[in-house]
Amino acid sequence: MVTLLAFLALIGSTGAPPKHPARAVGPKVLVYYDMEGISGIKAARQVLYPQPEYQAARHFLTGDLNAAIAGLKAGGAGEIVVTDAHGSGNDTGPDVLLDLLDKRATFLWKDHPFDPYMDSPDSSFQAIICIGMHARAGTDGFMAHTVTVEPAYRVNGRLITETSIVAYSAGRFGIPVIMVSGDNILRDQIKDEFPAVEYATVKTARGRAHADVLPEATAWAAIRKAAQAAIENLPQMKPVPVASSYRFEVSYLNKLEADLAAGAASQSERVDSLTIGYTTPDFVSGYNRSNQMTQAAGLERLRLMAQAAMASPSAASIRADFLMRVLQTWLEPEKTPKPKAPPASAAKKRYHGDS
Repeated sequence: MVTLLAFLALIGSTGAPPKHPARAVGPKVLVYYDMEGISGIKAARQVLYPQPEYQAARHFLTGDLNAAIAGLKAGGAGEIVVTDAHGSGNDTGPDVLLDLLDKRATFLWKDHPFDPYMDSPDSSFQAIICIGMHARAGTDGFMAHTVTVEPAYRVNGRLITETSIVAYSAGRFGIPVIMVSGDNILRDQIKDEFPAVEYATVKTARGRAHADVLPEATAWAAIRKAAQAAIENLPQMKPVPVASSYRFEVSYLNKLEADLAAGAASQSERVDSLTIGYTTPDFVSGYNRSNQMTQAAGLERLRLMAQAAMASPSAASIRADFLMRVLQTWLEPEKTPKPKAPPASAAKKRYHGDS
């Protein structure tokens, strides 16, 4: 029997029983998703809202995310936050079906528009995984591009993917990208740039327009396995080191796009007829400048729109309507309206990333 003195010695002078060590909390993980590299998606129409095929593709997306969440939890992850990096233009909410998303994860909302690549990560996260990604611009991956259809990126001498953009952005917080899923072409690009990253291959690209997809159960098992292995190997994963400066070279599809981009790029030089180069002290400012350039380059699409309109059987009426609109803008310029105060009961808008 324990005597009173022994008991007091055991619990110490506070009179309180000894405390058990706190249970360790697993790492907090940020999960990005795109759609082109999602299992079950093998045609461009599936990733484009409001095409009818898009709704079924949302189920594939949600299944891939749930497989990743299950793997992360099996590997010991703590809090899991999901962010939308696809930006389909879905005006009813994010691409993932939130009511079917694994409840062990939460979705990232903000009260203002934000760039998911630059604004989703912060120092509270310990790891990032990227689900449904695609190969870089100019390659034969399914729907291969970088950010949008116009540019291809080279940063500090290396051609990069959108996954690379996530990794460079996260590097300033010391966060590693530890797992990626997508097609076989992206797999080879990721292994070349980030050899330690776990990868789940869910389809085989047959060029940019087509892919052969795995059965859902097979793809989801691969995602779950890779996510679990990644979180278990987190102590060995390293973030992208922060460089002293970043040399960007952004190439476009044709000279007109590059000309338009050059007009929006201060302190830059023309590397060749298609490429604009510049150097910035940090990755974020370099990336933001590239977005301004690409927005300007996108004006070249108006030429394609005009060609489509002139090829229409209604070309004559479209031309006449266009000229009348030009005249109206000139003869009857709009007056700046006074801003209206929002109704007192108006709900505050939520934003889900690239929307």
